[in-house]
Amino acid sequence: MAASDHRFSDRVPYAARVMVIRGPQAWLGEVKDLSEGGCGLFRPADCVLDVAEIVQLVFFEEPGPAVVVDARVARVENGSLGFEYHEPQAVPPIRG
Repeated sequence: MAASDHRFSDRVPYAARVMVIRGPQAWLGEVKDLSEGGCGLFRPADCVLDVAEIVQLVFFEEPGPAVVVDARVARVENGSLGFEYHEPQAVPPIRG
């Protein structure tokens, strides 16, 4: 396994909604997998991010309080995005 392929822990499939926030821009997306160290999303339409950009991910499953996680863009592909959390998270992330 190449160093760039190393993950903090294995990812597990998980369906949830997430808002990706970068400065004044935001995109609503869908989680495809999660781990303690990061997550993968189906790339939202018109979402323009670059590797290494810092974002906030807002996880929510229903109306009410959401979970905000600071993250770095780790991977950008046509149909998906990968994020690395600044701090390990529960699977799924929970309010602290």
